[in-house]
Amino acid sequence: MRATIGLVALGLVGGVAPTGLAGIAHAGQVLAGTAGALLFLIVCCLAGAAAARVATPTIAPVVPRRPRSPIASPRSAPRSI
Repeated sequence: MRATIGLVALGLVGGVAPTGLAGIAHAGQVLAGTAGALLFLIVCCLAGAAAARVATPTIAPVVPRRPRSPIASPRSAPRSI
């Protein structure tokens, strides 16, 4: 979100500051280019994450698991106070 705000602010400053009020007409093009670049970046990141997930092999356990056993014994020792 910070990057988006920063890019929009830089686009406005870069489009308006050097030329003054005459640059406002070009600020729309700058902002459209910024929005397009951000959309392209998001699509590429999502596509890369999806490709990495597909390419990752699943690792099967080599050793079969033992059946679970209770931690405590079935009968407790007698307690005396």
